[in-house]
Amino acid sequence: MSNQAVVQAFLKGMEQPISRIPEHLRKSMTDDAVWGNSGFPPCVGIDDIMSKHEMSAKVFGDYILTADILHIAESPDGVVFTERIDVGRTQAGEEILTVPVVGVFEVRDGKIARWTDYFDPRGLLEGLSVLPDVEAFFTGKAPSTS
Repeated sequence: MSNQAVVQAFLKGMEQPISRIPEHLRKSMTDDAVWGNSGFPPCVGIDDIMSKHEMSAKVFGDYILTADILHIAESPDGVVFTERIDVGRTQAGEEILTVPVVGVFEVRDGKIARWTDYFDPRGLLEGLSVLPDVEAFFTGKAPSTS
């Protein structure tokens, strides 16, 4: 399977309720994977990545994220670039989040080893504003109690 096909399958596998995503992540990503979102500290390791997805369910509910790939390309060294529109919807189909994204993926042994998304975070931050400590969502530190 080409790296491009691995990324396409990975993104397609994300199209399920967020409560089921941790299993997909563990199957599809290396144990030492790094997931970054522009402007925020990266998640390092599969457990950290899974915890961020689990936290997003607390914010947005058991939503489903669809990645509409507009363009995809693989560099000569195997890095995969995507331009996509990520849309989060409730299970009833109500749109709760739409984010244009450029993603960069590195694949190792058929699994995602690095996933970095570049996007304008305004829409995401609006949804995350319900959290008492938005930084904790991205850093994994315990929320402040002040």
